[in-house]
This record gives sequence, structure tokens and C-alpha cells, in this order.
Amino acid sequence: MDIGQRVVTTGALLVSGLVARKVLDVGWKAVTGHQPPQDPDDPGVKMWEVVIFAALSGALVGLTRQLAMRGVAKRFSGPAAKEAQQKAS
Repeated sequence: MDIGQRVVTTGALLVSGLVARKVLDVGWKAVTGHQPPQDPDDPGVKMWEVVIFAALSGALVGLTRQLAMRGVAKRFSGPAAKEAQQKAS
């Protein structure tokens, strides 16, 4: 993996994490009517909310991470990437 691909991968992963968090926050508020649980030790937060939020968060972050990695891999191994490598040679 060259340095350009590493930089793009890092950026894509950062953005995918931010997008996942924002989608989850907005979705949680739309479904439950209140903010997502921030502090699991807060006595006002129900345990089931913490568990469901953690499960959804993990699944969504994993999904967006996988999609970002596939997108970067496709970009750097597709026909355009091969053409650029041939021109550089």
C-alpha cells in the first residue's frame, strides 16, 4: 500500500466514523425523542438504552468502516489506477 492510499484510507475511515455517529445520533433522537445515552453511569439512563445504543453504534461503525475500506480499495485497484500506474512506468 503506497502512501497516497494510506492517507486516503485514513481520511475515509475518519469521515465514515463521523458519518456513522451523526446518523446514529439523529436516528436515535427521531425514534426515541431524546438524545442518545452519553454516560452509562448516569442514573437517569436506562440500561436497555445503553445496550441497544452500543450494539447499534458498533454495527453502524463496522458497516461504514467496511464500506469505506472497500471504496478506497476499489479506487486504488480499479482500471483508472492501473492506467495511472502504466503511465507512470
